[in-house]
Amino acid sequence: MQFEELRFVCQQAAIDLTRTRGRPLPPTVVLPGPERTQLLTLPELPEEDEARHAVLAQLAADHVSLGGVPCWGFVAEAEIDGEDAVVVVYGARRHAPHLTGSRFDASGELEEFVASEELDPTALPFLHPLQHAVDALPAAGDVFAEADPKRGGPPGGLPVIP
Repeated sequence: MQFEELRFVCQQAAIDLTRTRGRPLPPTVVLPGPERTQLLTLPELPEEDEARHAVLAQLAADHVSLGGVPCWGFVAEAEIDGEDAVVVVYGARRHAPHLTGSRFDASGELEEFVASEELDPTALPFLHPLQHAVDALPAAGDVFAEADPKRGGPPGGLPVIP
């Protein structure tokens, strides 16, 4: 899986969650895996960033670190410029997290997602444990080394799932 494919998987998860779970959309962590993608809904995500950080740190330890999942996504409903929308953040080992979003149309469906951009490191600090967990995975036999642009690999060739 390429990094762009991770974006697609996370956006598709947002679309599926909107259609199946209804609104308000619960915050959900997306963990793509070799056999299936896990969607971990967080119905009781605290309001305070520190408490959110603790919840996601535990989730990262239990599901990312132990599972060896080298990528992640996060889907949540939000208000953007006074309109209801879905925000999707996704990251992978040695790739800065990216952010995209989509507004709800009049019928409650998601519009087209906006172009993704790199997430500012100070934004959404409660998501840092997810990125730290994927970055801390063992490097032995690292399938990312060949595709890492910093190591001279082909651009955009990051395999997300071994």
